[in-house]
Amino acid sequence: MRKDFTPEYVPVQGIEHFLLHGPEHRGAPVLLFLHGGPGYPEHFFALQLERAWQGMFTQVHWDQRGAGMTLARNGRDAHPRSIDQMVDDLHGIVEHLKRSYEVPKVVLLGHSWGSALGSLYALRRPENVAAYIGSGQVVSLRENERVGFEEVKRQAQAADDRKSLALLEQVGDYPPADADEFLRALPKVRKVQDAYEQGPGIGTLLVKTLADRVFTLRDLGSLVRASSANAALLRELVDFDLRAHGCRYACPVHYLLGMNDSTTPTDLAGAYFDELRAQRKALTIIPRAGHSPMFEQPEAYATALKAVRAEL
Repeated sequence: MRKDFTPEYVPVQGIEHFLLHGPEHRGAPVLLFLHGGPGYPEHFFALQLERAWQGMFTQVHWDQRGAGMTLARNGRDAHPRSIDQMVDDLHGIVEHLKRSYEVPKVVLLGHSWGSALGSLYALRRPENVAAYIGSGQVVSLRENERVGFEEVKRQAQAADDRKSLALLEQVGDYPPADADEFLRALPKVRKVQDAYEQGPGIGTLLVKTLADRVFTLRDLGSLVRASSANAALLRELVDFDLRAHGCRYACPVHYLLGMNDSTTPTDLAGAYFDELRAQRKALTIIPRAGHSPMFEQPEAYATALKAVRAEL
């Protein structure tokens, strides 16, 4: 671990949560990165983001309940029970950061599942949010999956990709109504979607982090346990629909979306964005990027972030 990145464990709701603090930049807003999954920490990429963002933000990464170092530290006590519990955890982390950095608000950057978590917090606690940034923005998990499945099937048909088409045929009607059937089918669909994403896959990106000594082989254990640790949360998330929680945000909202995202299709996120009301809002589409534009096209993403930073 580099000396300018500082690990910390913070007690919130009965367990110790892992935070990784990046270098503190004088006068820069504090940005809390909310990882995806649930259960897939992204603090491994902190150094890559620091290089790309060049001091625009003081970034903090949090391994959520059921993920990464927080899961490793607490074991079964860190298995999440509900989305509301996760939102309450986030509130505890935000309050800790406000005290630690002596700031009235923080920027939230939600990626994938983290975008659902961040959106809910921004809707409920806007007084603590300097701006909400969504990437790989979740709106309705079932609708995300249906649209994404149809799109990747179309791409496989156009490419005459018989192997992928056979795998999708095994899945049948998607997404299934039953939550457990859905969770069993999901890895097969993701395997095909990953093959059609533009830019490097997350696996390739993780390998590159080994040189930064942020991601280690020890972390693999928590990644392997992620699905079982988050089983209850995943079952609730299957029927999550952000639209049911409203679209009026009393804080700035920015969506930075990959043009080729087949996991959380950009058209669906864009339709919700058109309906939402906020103090300020802006939508940026990142070309040649999929579900993880901040890693797939770091320079273009950093350019989009500069516009967000300029408004703070």
